[in-house]
Amino acid sequence: MLNELYHFATPWAKATKRQINVNRMLGVAANALYPIYCAWSPLPKQRTTQGERMVVSLTTFPLRIGKVHLTIQSILRQSRPADRILLWLSKEEFPEEAQLPANLLRLKEKGLDIRFCDNIRSFKKVFYTAQEFENDVIVTADDDALYPENWLEGLWDTHEKYPGCVCCYRAHEITFEGGRVAPYQEWYGLSPDKKGPSEALFPVGVGGVLYPAGYFSGIEFDSGKIMKLCPTADDMWLKIVGAQKRIPAVKVSTNSKEWFTIRNSQRQCLMSVNTAGRMRNDEALQNLMEYYHVTAEMLGGTSTEQKGKG
Repeated sequence: MLNELYHFATPWAKATKRQINVNRMLGVAANALYPIYCAWSPLPKQRTTQGERMVVSLTTFPLRIGKVHLTIQSILRQSRPADRILLWLSKEEFPEEAQLPANLLRLKEKGLDIRFCDNIRSFKKVFYTAQEFENDVIVTADDDALYPENWLEGLWDTHEKYPGCVCCYRAHEITFEGGRVAPYQEWYGLSPDKKGPSEALFPVGVGGVLYPAGYFSGIEFDSGKIMKLCPTADDMWLKIVGAQKRIPAVKVSTNSKEWFTIRNSQRQCLMSVNTAGRMRNDEALQNLMEYYHVTAEMLGGTSTEQKGKG
C-alpha cells in the first residue's frame, strides 16, 4: 500500500517547491490511510529466509510509544522479511511491559521482540543489538517513519551487490578543508547525485541503514564513554566504527525519497540539538576522532578533490 504512495513522491534532494508540496500531501494521505489499512489487512505469516540473517533494530520513548506500532507494522509487511525485529525500550521509562499499548504488544505474536535496557538515548537502537548479533546483518530503523514494502529489499539487494559496505537510503557527503574535516554544516547535505561506495558518505539513520555482518566485531562497547563523547550523535559514532576499519558506504539509489513521518509522534529532531545545542555534531566528531584515532583520510580524504568522488 505504501509503495503505491511513494511511487508519486519525488526525492527531496531534487524536488521543486511544487514537488515538495506534493510529497507533503502524500504524507498526509499516508497518515490517514495507513492505520485503516493495517486494521483491515492481516499481517503476513512469518517467513524464514536462507543464508545470512537480517536483524532490524529500533528504539522509542514515551512520547512516541502510542504510534510506534505503525512503524513496526510497516517493517513486518516487507517484501524481503527481517529474520528478527527488536524494539529496545528504557526500563526506566517503561518499567512494566504489561503497561505498553495493546496495539504494540499484539505484534509480539507476529515476531516483534521487545527488550528492556538502560537508557542510553538513541544509542539503544543499535548498542545492544550490535553486541548480541555481531555476526548478522543489522538494519537500524527510526521509530516514526512509514517504510515502503520494498524498503528492506532495497537495502538487501544493495548489500548483495556491495557486501563489504554500509548500505543506506540517505547520506551526506563529508567535505574537507586544508586536510581536515570541514564543519558539519558545510557538508553536502543528502549528497545529491552521489551513490558511492565512498568513505566520505555519511549515512543518515532516519532512512534506514544496513551494517554488514562483522561491522561491530572487535569494537569497544562502553556506554559511559560513548555518552561522554557524543551523547546525542549516534550516527557519528556509527560512522567512526566503520572508519576504523575503512568500511565505505553506498546508497541504494543516487537520490532517494524521504519516508513519510508519522504525524503527532512528537518528533524531537536530534539534528537540531547537535547543531545548535551544547553538544554539536562538530564537537562530537572531533571527540570521536581523537578517542578512536581516526584521521580525515579514514573518512574519505584530505582535499577538496575528494568531494567529486563517489
